[in-house]
Amino acid sequence: MKIFLQLVCLSVIAGTIISCKSTDKNGNELDTPAKGEITVAVDESFRPILEAEKMAFEQTFPYTKINLVSKPEGEAVAMMLNDKARVAVITRDLTSKEKQVFVQDKITYRSFKFAGDAIALITNKANNDTLMTVNELGSIMKGEKKKWSQIGKGGSSEEIVLVFDGVNSSNLTFLVDKFGINKKEKVSFFATKSNQEVIEYVKTHKNAMGVIGTNWISDGDDPASLGFIKDINVMSVTEKSNPTIDDYYQPFGYNLALKRYPLTRQIKLILKEPYMGLGTGFINYMCLEQGQLIVLKGGLLPLTRPLQIRQVKMN
Repeated sequence: MKIFLQLVCLSVIAGTIISCKSTDKNGNELDTPAKGEITVAVDESFRPILEAEKMAFEQTFPYTKINLVSKPEGEAVAMMLNDKARVAVITRDLTSKEKQVFVQDKITYRSFKFAGDAIALITNKANNDTLMTVNELGSIMKGEKKKWSQIGKGGSSEEIVLVFDGVNSSNLTFLVDKFGINKKEKVSFFATKSNQEVIEYVKTHKNAMGVIGTNWISDGDDPASLGFIKDINVMSVTEKSNPTIDDYYQPFGYNLALKRYPLTRQIKLILKEPYMGLGTGFINYMCLEQGQLIVLKGGLLPLTRPLQIRQVKMN
């Protein structure tokens, strides 16, 4: 009932905004928070959750159209800075140099925390190695350990093939920064063009270890997500150097909420909008209750609404 009432209120607000037209200096009608069409550039790792948010938003506000464009993080930022996208959905705040574009265009820089995400490590179903320490992952990234037999127990003698979703991948950038690697070129990996292609590669190569955004495999109600996860292994990871079996965790919602999984990051919404337009409306929706419920359903961690965690005592 509470959600229904909030949707009614949003619809009333939408009607009020739609009735008030504003124009630019050339007399062209501007978009509003509840009417118009804009482009949103989203890092490819977060495409599933943004598609879910877009669908719900457009159903609530039928006079809107959100065009999602999936790009590597750097390209998503470039689209926004060059006014080819109103919003960039990425994992970081902009650099000082990038923020200068906002200063030059006399636009206030605005960045919003949206959801907690994680890096997921995936392997082929034929691979029995499903446990990984952060130190072992760092050694693989740096080329210090190259074979499955050098990690875990009973691993094969085959070389580990790291698979990322491109040379400009935010997943690659995250791990390069985490392990203090000076340049991406120092990491030996196979590059695909998307997180989905990483999954497909891992499914057919038993020595591969793919690195993807957990959003691609975390929605238990999404047939595509379920289809992906049944064909691969999702590795459990720990930060401890001498762990027991109970110290390893997978990158799913409850472990993100309890801060058990070590490879976590934030999804951020960067807005470049000189007036209160559709970019503002879409971001407000994603950061309010309806949008955050979609985040929770997608297996990610809501960041703008409190999340209650209850422990259940087992008799």
